[in-house]
Amino acid sequence: MYDVKNRNRSMKILYTFFVILSLLPEALCQVSAVPDTMTLIFMGDIMGHDTQIESAYDSISDTYNYESVFGKVSPLLKRADFAIANLECTLAGKPYTGYPRFSSPDELASACINSGINVLMTANNHSCDRGKTGIIRTLNVLEFLGIKHTGTFRDGTDRDSSNLLILTKGNLRAGLLNYTYGTNGLPVPSPTVVNLTDTTFMKKDIENALAAHLDKLLVMLHWGQEYQSQPTKQQEMLAEFLFAHGVDAIIGSHPHVIQPMEYLPAEGELQERLVVYSLGNFVSNQRKRKTDGGAMVEITLTKNGGQTALQNYGYHLTWVHKFTLDGSLKFEVLPCLQVEKNGFTGLDEFSRKKMKLFLEDSRNLLEKNNRGIFELTETK
Repeated sequence: MYDVKNRNRSMKILYTFFVILSLLPEALCQVSAVPDTMTLIFMGDIMGHDTQIESAYDSISDTYNYESVFGKVSPLLKRADFAIANLECTLAGKPYTGYPRFSSPDELASACINSGINVLMTANNHSCDRGKTGIIRTLNVLEFLGIKHTGTFRDGTDRDSSNLLILTKGNLRAGLLNYTYGTNGLPVPSPTVVNLTDTTFMKKDIENALAAHLDKLLVMLHWGQEYQSQPTKQQEMLAEFLFAHGVDAIIGSHPHVIQPMEYLPAEGELQERLVVYSLGNFVSNQRKRKTDGGAMVEITLTKNGGQTALQNYGYHLTWVHKFTLDGSLKFEVLPCLQVEKNGFTGLDEFSRKKMKLFLEDSRNLLEKNNRGIFELTETK
């Protein structure tokens, strides 16, 4: 006799099997899905002193060339998805001058993009050195070269559309904002705009940024006291303000020396936070103790299951080698750890001593004062 109960039980088992089988590919995809990642590397001030301009000049061809300045550090820059620096000079055209009213040849920006620096911040105390022409021409050159930027704008309409710089890779979206404490007392010429550290405007900018469905929001600030190795109380207060309103990471420049870095993991309702008070100089003619180098901070953003975290963060120390070759003055940015592991080969005794002193000062400061962020040991 036909058993209806057994038939129904068998049908239920068979149905359950097919349901599980239909879900299996989706489940496997979720388990094996590779997280989205984005690597960012930040560096400090790119200066344009008179001596740097002179060193880049070729009198035979009447041209400028900065390519060798970044050649030694380029492999580190190019392995990042986005390499980001503070352009602390204008590209205002001739006459080319250094301090106090900076205007460097366009070839400086060309060397940046060729070396891997594909994002430049333009809000700093030298933004208005050459007035409206300097601000607008700098933006034109960067855009012609394909260099992303934020911090200064042609007018209010330009700011409305370009203030929040969104960096994308795969499903990851990182937002960048850029501000400066001031412009050396020079007025910002109308209708151009330079982002200033006005908390009312910054709060509104952050609110707009958070509405743009970002995975992380980072702010680059030109702030602090020049030549001081510790952040000011004002820096600490501004950092707390930004974190309280939803910023995830803060990267600082302007002091021309390195200042401490902190990484605080998520705790309770607080999101993870990273602050680098000052990266120091990336390249300049400043040679006083602690000003002849800087730090690059590398961060990997990892998105997995809808959550994005700061991972693999750390810093590289860099030093500016100033030397004479075939009777001509040269500048080059050196990755310190690589040079150190190679026994400082290629440096004369004076340069070797200067670089060792920079390393000693920097490591003493950062190892004593940093929280949760350390020197990266990879030299490739």
